[in-house]
Parts: sequence; structure tokens; C-alpha cells
Amino acid sequence: MENYFFMRTVLNWLTEPRQFNRLLAITLRVLAALIVPFSLVTFFKAGKLIFDLPASGILGGIMFQIFFVLAIYAVVHGLFIRARHIDALPGGEYNMFPLAAVLVRAAGEAMAAFISLVAVGGGIYVWFTGKGVGTILNPPPKFLPLFGDTTFMGGIEFMVGGVMTSILVIVLAYLVAEGLQLVGEAAGRLQASRRAANVSSEPSLSNEPSVRLRSGTGH
Repeated sequence: MENYFFMRTVLNWLTEPRQFNRLLAITLRVLAALIVPFSLVTFFKAGKLIFDLPASGILGGIMFQIFFVLAIYAVVHGLFIRARHIDALPGGEYNMFPLAAVLVRAAGEAMAAFISLVAVGGGIYVWFTGKGVGTILNPPPKFLPLFGDTTFMGGIEFMVGGVMTSILVIVLAYLVAEGLQLVGEAAGRLQASRRAANVSSEPSLSNEPSVRLRSGTGH
């Protein structure tokens, strides 16, 4: 009957750190690949709206499209790079801490890249069209901050606000990742010190009977 129940094999496979890391790396690559077709839907929807703009606003729509493509490229390429980093992790008893650190960095970098590039393209779009980014990126992502209004200064506020938000996201993501790495390293050092203490105590226990034997024969 054991041959017909596969969960034991799956769980044993997942307990191997390198196998689990490989599974997460594959998942991250699949997620990055799926972003491309989903973003194409938004790209073509925005493309239809561009031709409804007046002649003075078409250039702003085209510039937004360029920065949107750059944002998607940055997100996808960054996720593929972090997937390679996950594959390269050595594994170990406390594998989840460095793994989580890489995932937090990947999420922060993806959000920061998308927000900053879309903010620059969105600011240019506001300048040329006098419309909000929500008219071409509909609906805008929940994590995209919408600073400013539809004036020229509003476009600048949208750019600056987006770039500053990206910097803040990167700082927070890297801070959390560093904390996870420190916890993992501390756990590894604690485990190593415990093992060293156990090894050092074994010879003293094994030598104790012989010492007593020699002291007994002396009398």
C-alpha cells in the first residue's frame, strides 16, 4: 500500500533544503514568466487609449508605454536573477532564514523597480495629456502611490513621490533581509557552539572510569 501513497515521498523530498530551494527557484521563474502575458494585456489596453488622445498627448502616452515596458523588464529580470541566487544557496539546518532574505529582497526590488519607472513615465504622461495615470493604467496597482494632480507640478510630484517610495521600499526590504540573515547566522553559531560543547564534554566522561580505576589500584 505504501507505493500508492505519495505524500511521504513528497514530504521527505521537501525536507531536503537544496530540493526545497530548487522548488522555490522554479516557482519564482514561473511567476516571472507569467508576469509578461499579464502585463501585455495592460500594455494593449493602454495602447488603445493612446490613439484616443489629442495629438499633443500621444507622445506622452508613447513615453508612458516605453517606461511601462522597462518596468516589466526590470521586474522579470530581477526575479530571474534572484531565482539563481536561491538555487545557489548551500542549504543547511537553518535554510529558511537565508531563503526568506532572498525572497524579501526580490519582492522589494520588484516593487521598487516598477514604482520608480512607472512614476517617471506617468509624470511625463501627466505633462503631455493633463490627465491622471489612472486613465491609462486602469486600474492602477494597489501598491502604486498616486501623488499629485493633473497639472505640471502634479506630474513632478508623481515622479518624485514614486522614486522616493521606491527608495523607501528598497531600504525596508534590505533591512528585513539583513535581519533575517543575522538571525540565521546567530542560530547557526549557537548550534555550532552546542555541538562543540557536547564534543568537549565526551572525553572527560569517558576518562572518568579509568581515573577511578588507577586510583583504586594504587591503594
